[in-house]
Amino acid sequence: MPSELSNPHDRFFKEIWSREAIGQDFLRHYLPQEIVDLLDLDSLELTKDSFVDRRLRQHYSDLLYRLKFKDGRPGFVYFLLEHKRAPKRSTALQLLRYMVQIWEKALAQGIGKEGLPPIMPVVLYQGDTPWPYGETFQQLFHLPAPLAPYTPDFRYALCDLTGLADTDIRGAVLLRVTLWIMKHIADAQLAERLPEVIRLLRELSEKQTLLDYLETLLRYLATATDKLSERDIGQALNEVLPMLEEKFMATLAEKWLEQGRQEGRAEITTLAKKWLEAGERRLLLRQLELRFGSLPEVYRERIATADPDMLLLWGERVLLAHQLEEVFAP
Repeated sequence: MPSELSNPHDRFFKEIWSREAIGQDFLRHYLPQEIVDLLDLDSLELTKDSFVDRRLRQHYSDLLYRLKFKDGRPGFVYFLLEHKRAPKRSTALQLLRYMVQIWEKALAQGIGKEGLPPIMPVVLYQGDTPWPYGETFQQLFHLPAPLAPYTPDFRYALCDLTGLADTDIRGAVLLRVTLWIMKHIADAQLAERLPEVIRLLRELSEKQTLLDYLETLLRYLATATDKLSERDIGQALNEVLPMLEEKFMATLAEKWLEQGRQEGRAEITTLAKKWLEAGERRLLLRQLELRFGSLPEVYRERIATADPDMLLLWGERVLLAHQLEEVFAP
């Protein structure tokens, strides 16, 4: 049985939406406006609760936000990600089960003595085909009209990424990039379009925020799709590398390399090594250009194809060489 975070979609969802600023941004742009107007989004905080049964974790991931309404009442937003490639008809039933658990826990904690706290259920659907099941609980039934009043019903907010045009993806840059990646993670054109989207990250002014996000995003791209090669990911990274000092990139690559070793993830380890080597090549090019000016293409090609030991040797020679040819001498 897979562990809680063994599914790459699950892990990505948890790591991204555990950032309260992204949770606020998503709710602000993707809940009905009349609901947003009721919420005090500044009061939003993530709880540690999860209600998805371990058997269902390959199909669902969940997060629970606690917040207050503008009138001061406590409430919850229950956020469910359906990330399997085929939609599941019983999603509304699962939501009802989880909502009942949330209310029971609230009552046990003394919340809701004067009335149960409202829960806003939200489904983010990441699939290949449009969501076919409506957005209510009663759509699970074929009810004679007289029975409808005696059968529970509720509506959930649905964000169907398959039906969301790229031009309609809203929010701050991290949310926009995240939703685009989730929408297109299985697309054949992912490699071709990825640099264009990653370029949006240049809007971020805080380097540490960018570094943290890249760590999460790159792990997802390396493990959740077969549509990207190491070269594709490297080309996309080149869109944001100028914003980051070499030491930041090296720190992230070293951290990722260690994580790959600990988790036994060969694809992560390999990509981290490639990234470290790319950093060494950029550093050598910078040193050579500062010392000798613009480099002939023949030397650029040699640097691009050299192994790590040769890069190290050339880097040492830069310090003592009087002419460019001395660096690359046999």
